[in-house]
Amino acid sequence: MSDVFEEVEENLRSERWKHLFQRWWPAAAAIAGVAVLVVGGIWFLDARKGWSGAEASQAYQRGLDALQAEDQSAAEAAFVEVEGAGNGPYRALALMQRAAFRLERGETAEAVALFDQASEATNQPLISDIAQLKAAWALMDSGSLEDVTTRLSPLTEEGRPFRFEAQEALALARLQHGQTDAARQQLQALTLELELPDSLRQRAQITLGLIESGAAASIPGIIEAAGRAADQAEAEAAAAPRPGATAPGAQAPAAGAATDH
Repeated sequence: MSDVFEEVEENLRSERWKHLFQRWWPAAAAIAGVAVLVVGGIWFLDARKGWSGAEASQAYQRGLDALQAEDQSAAEAAFVEVEGAGNGPYRALALMQRAAFRLERGETAEAVALFDQASEATNQPLISDIAQLKAAWALMDSGSLEDVTTRLSPLTEEGRPFRFEAQEALALARLQHGQTDAARQQLQALTLELELPDSLRQRAQITLGLIESGAAASIPGIIEAAGRAADQAEAEAAAAPRPGATAPGAQAPAAGAATDH
């Protein structure tokens, strides 16, 4: 008798599993299909980053080579090509190169717009912050103190990669707009920073000396030197390794004075 019960129970179990399978297999198949698509999508995106990085790197290098050959038209065309490659850091660097061309032509507003686009093109502070710093330098002569301050203040916060350069720029902007005491205080505070680079400390001390002596006419030279320092910072950002792309490792051209990011 027990064998009969066991057989009936086995049949019931079989029927139950068959019913469950018929009811749920479409959902299970759909879930499995979605999982395959997700995994495949992640793989494709990772691969695409590598492809876009390689494409952007090659196009950016062509732009730098064209600059070396003094062919600005070819350089700008290459940098425009970089922007379409989809790689954030290289796109930002290419936008800054194009902004430099605009500054050379005296098109400050257009250059600042490109710097802003460069800052938004990547979430890497080493690149995005230098773009904003160079935008502020571009506006130093023609922009309002409020605009320059709005751009520079976030860059001066602790942990930002160019906070010292931004503090110097902010002090010089205040000096340009007649806020001598505020500029002096900021420069004095800057010289007390333990991690301040020697070149920047020297410029701050020279500027303080000029303020104290009343030799305000010499301040533009300090501003020009600080602007060139921003160019060097951009070159270092371009040479820094970035995930998903081969670093260009070449210096960006200067656009002169306290403007050219």
